[in-house]
Amino acid sequence: MMNEYQVEQPQGHLCLASSLILNERPMPIRFFYKEDPQHANDTGFRFYSGQETDEFLMEENAACVAPLDCMERLDPSIRELLKKSEVGSVWERLPNSNDWVPVHDYQIPD
Repeated sequence: MMNEYQVEQPQGHLCLASSLILNERPMPIRFFYKEDPQHANDTGFRFYSGQETDEFLMEENAACVAPLDCMERLDPSIRELLKKSEVGSVWERLPNSNDWVPVHDYQIPD
């Protein structure tokens, strides 16, 4: 319980997203995970289209910092998953499907 002298720390509100999702002709979100946040404003969520190659991910502009609510507006189907995802959660949308399924064999990068 907080007393009158304690300040509630703001919860993170930023994420990283592939520039393929946030460019002029955005691709849909098809894969995301939650890792340990890197700073106070970071939620730890990372979003991808599933079309990123290793070479692409090495490029300087491969990922963008974005507000998490921006990702929810792009794809409202992730809203409930964001609420229940803990660090280590991984989700993907299979080809030709709109359903999200948990992934248990993906190693989140360090």
